[in-house]
Amino acid sequence: MKKMILLLTLFCGMLSAHNVLAQELKDYVITMKGDTIYGEMGSVKSKKVYMLVKGERKVYFPPQIYRIYNHNTGKHYATSFLGSGMEKIKKSNPEMFIISEKTKLKNKPLFKELLIDGEIMVINIYTSHDVASNFIHETEKASFWNDSEDFYAQKRLTGEITELKTRPSLEFEGMSKKKRRLNLVKMMEDEPELVDRFVNEEKLNFDLFCRYIKEYNAIKQDKNAYVLEIF
Repeated sequence: MKKMILLLTLFCGMLSAHNVLAQELKDYVITMKGDTIYGEMGSVKSKKVYMLVKGERKVYFPPQIYRIYNHNTGKHYATSFLGSGMEKIKKSNPEMFIISEKTKLKNKPLFKELLIDGEIMVINIYTSHDVASNFIHETEKASFWNDSEDFYAQKRLTGEITELKTRPSLEFEGMSKKKRRLNLVKMMEDEPELVDRFVNEEKLNFDLFCRYIKEYNAIKQDKNAYVLEIF
């Protein structure tokens, strides 16, 4: 009996210590093995992340890590092939994309900002640390890139990708909001009641798209158990 009480006391102490550690070290990474490692985040680059774990400096690379959370910036990151190369799905209208197996074999995944996680993920392909342009003056770079993020939606089940919000370009005009809605309707077509409301929305914008994606993910949350894999 005394032994059992001692074991319970030790277990409760370990649990309490873990909770304290989680509160103090709010930054964390989730490995591809499913382990959560708490520490102090240094910087998140597209090809690596630095963390201080129990006083030891650690470096993690995209193939090792599934998710990242940086408490100081409030941002989540995912390991993704988005930005490494997308190809158009044949006969898709409006245009949709997919990551080909050839891309996965040829290119390496990168850390990308994750705005929404779930059955449909919303990922920022270009972040400030990924891109820099020599033709933009240094004083203009910060505001230029902060206002010009490229967000894409990707569905886990099918791998389908559509643009949600893209930065202006002289060479690329991007897709109209109505076409983006058509693609999202296709992604969410297995939830007809949600789609019915979505197609009747008059004012379309990025925030509205995100709100419906979150609602769709909430519906799917209890139905799907996700495998840790790179998309």
